[in-house]
Amino acid sequence: MFENVSEHLDEAVRLAERCPEKYKVPCFEALIRVLAEPDSFQRQSGSASGLPLDRPSETPLFTRNGFHEPTDSTVSQQQGHRGPIFLDQYQIPSLSISRVYHLNGDSYRIIVKDLNERTISKKQVKLALLLGVGELLTEDSPVFSKDRLIEVCREYSAYDAPNFASHMKKQRDMFIAQGNGWSLTVPGQQRAAEAIKELGILM
Repeated sequence: MFENVSEHLDEAVRLAERCPEKYKVPCFEALIRVLAEPDSFQRQSGSASGLPLDRPSETPLFTRNGFHEPTDSTVSQQQGHRGPIFLDQYQIPSLSISRVYHLNGDSYRIIVKDLNERTISKKQVKLALLLGVGELLTEDSPVFSKDRLIEVCREYSAYDAPNFASHMKKQRDMFIAQGNGWSLTVPGQQRAAEAIKELGILM
């Protein structure tokens, strides 16, 4: 299902960069979802790059002038794809996932014993990365709440209340504030994948 993702990843990144700043991440995610569809390359492409941007009987996912929401039918077909796409895109072994998370249906828990970080700020950032992926794998969206991050930081003795918010603000390339929490950016997801691989090997 995901053979096209790695082959056209660079092109997807370049196209997403053309979108307005606040739409770059949604554009990139939309492109990845399209590439992951089994029959995406059997459709007629309207892009010189070969990416399947023309979707018959559906609203285009994005245009040169901005981002468009997919139709309800498109959303229902794409639900549940982002977690597997993430694992395939970054080639994360299932063993690494099982060493870092306990997954139970639509819930998860971080179970890694040692975060391999010395400072509280770095521990907090790594836990935030792991939470984002945990949500991506179970809820199909890399969005995690402030309360959940505080809870897990306390479990790992990494909660520094006076500096908690500033630790996240300093990592704005990896986290975007969303409601009462944060969402992983594409660079954040890449760093999270690296962290999971590292922690999976260390155990």
